[in-house]
Amino acid sequence: MPLFGKQDVQAAVARVPLMKGFGTEAWELKNAEILHLAFEVIEGPAEWLVPPALHPSIPPYATLAVARFPTSPAGPFALAQVRLVVRAGIRPRGYLLGAYTDSEQAAAELRTRWGFTLGLATITLQARHDRVIGQVMREGQTILDMELENPEQIAGTEVTYLDNLHLARVMENGKETPVIVQVDPEYVFHNAQRGKPRLISLQADAWGGDNRLRCTNPMHATFSRCDTDLPKLRFGMDPLVPAVQGSRRLAA
Repeated sequence: MPLFGKQDVQAAVARVPLMKGFGTEAWELKNAEILHLAFEVIEGPAEWLVPPALHPSIPPYATLAVARFPTSPAGPFALAQVRLVVRAGIRPRGYLLGAYTDSEQAAAELRTRWGFTLGLATITLQARHDRVIGQVMREGQTILDMELENPEQIAGTEVTYLDNLHLARVMENGKETPVIVQVDPEYVFHNAQRGKPRLISLQADAWGGDNRLRCTNPMHATFSRCDTDLPKLRFGMDPLVPAVQGSRRLAA
């Protein structure tokens, strides 16, 4: 029997953003830098972070990412994300637990246009000769500190970033409705590296993970420079219905 998520969607919806609708236009994000690490997580508690529409991955794992975007319609901004890897039907996706940006202008757009559950924080991304460092600080506390050690060059074709799934709210037929929207950027890689992932600290409750997100074995780490985007929204789904039955193509 397939596993389904056990998240209390009604409780989770209380902290997610209200979107303006599904008809957002795309943003081009040139010359992005993305540090991306993956770690296995303890299975039982993590199932309670995934809505019933989705299947937790086997083995369960999370991705941690810190990215910097030097140009966008909202100006330069950084974005940090913590996601649990899931399947929507048979397709692997990254279910967003929480995110932060360092730009108030970008935050407003990311929430209302693409359904990012995110707050404001200080985000740093440093690429050195022997490591790449990503850190997030909120109210003077470090809530994420991670590194890629001993980077080595690889081809961009060896890097895979999963599409995002965001739990959000949207006004439909005069009432707020919970929805999962898919955010599926494309990537053109200019440079890519891989190395050893090192997680120094992760304050799980700052990312919507409570005490249920517990990282264990390191899996992989990459750092890339690429052109990407925040695309038009193409798919949404009911968080309470299995994705194969509850998915729909959006008008956009």
